[in-house]
Amino acid sequence: MKKVNVAVLMGGKSAEHEISLFSGREVVRNLDSEKYNVLPIVIAKDGISWQIGSKNCKFQIANFKLLKSKSKRIRTRNQSIAPISKHEVDIVFIAMHGPNGEDGTIQGFLELLGVSYTGSGVLASALGMDKISSRKLFTQTGLNVPTYLLLSKDDSPNVVFKRFKLPIFVKPSNQGSSVGVSKVVKKSDLKKALKLAFDYSDWAIVEECIKGREITVPILGNDNPTAFPVVEILSKTDFFDYKAKYDEKLCEEIVPARIGKKLTDEVQKAAILAYQTLGCRGFGRVDMIIKDEKIYVLEVNTIPGLTSVSLFPKSAASAGISYPQLLDKIIEFANP
Repeated sequence: MKKVNVAVLMGGKSAEHEISLFSGREVVRNLDSEKYNVLPIVIAKDGISWQIGSKNCKFQIANFKLLKSKSKRIRTRNQSIAPISKHEVDIVFIAMHGPNGEDGTIQGFLELLGVSYTGSGVLASALGMDKISSRKLFTQTGLNVPTYLLLSKDDSPNVVFKRFKLPIFVKPSNQGSSVGVSKVVKKSDLKKALKLAFDYSDWAIVEECIKGREITVPILGNDNPTAFPVVEILSKTDFFDYKAKYDEKLCEEIVPARIGKKLTDEVQKAAILAYQTLGCRGFGRVDMIIKDEKIYVLEVNTIPGLTSVSLFPKSAASAGISYPQLLDKIIEFANP
């Protein structure tokens, strides 16, 4: 059987650069060498310098830059390297998180090159990253979302306390992994929380704090997607923040979640509906909260974490799917 040539893209211009490296390296380690020729590619934080390396991620080729040139090759100081094309790479496995990797940017770049890639397309990726647009679509399909308020940098924060009782959450509108998110418990903390959110986005979301059971549902597939076992998240920090997401000591993840079968079915149906509402493909993960058996959708992660401690692989393992098998399935559902 002819091996499939897979390039694994990781890194990039995002606050989640380091987490993307962890995801990418885990993907590289677990792709079956009997089925795939694997080429790791790291995009530096500047988005311009790229590194290509061997499967063990000890990069053998020096940094190179994409030059504005009519040439069909990518030039470096000492050599030329053939660009990714449908003739040299069969598929690109995108292991990038956050803006420029998960928001449709790299997906559009690969479509211009005519290269097949894993995960959702340009529009679904952009919608998934934009919490404002995605929530508007969720409500149109009958899904519940937390009550929220949008603020720009020019808006007065005084309106917040007219709408909400503390505590509240303040979030940038277009980040993942809880980057830039604050839980505000005192009025005096709001200004600092908004400043942090505006460091990452032109819009901040101020959201009610729903005290309920925090869950997430991994989804796999295209036209008829499958929901994996529901994961219950018990954070040992004030909320499931960036540190808790990637430090097993700071949270407990229970698979399957401690909810009844009826509620489990409802949660999985809601997750699939959220996934399909955005037009997602390949794989994703839907974050939700349950309060008094009412399900609130928070967001859809179109490229969920794939590190050794990430929720998607843990849920897949609970369903009897090993990490290498999960990667096979993600590749199977890749954009043609």
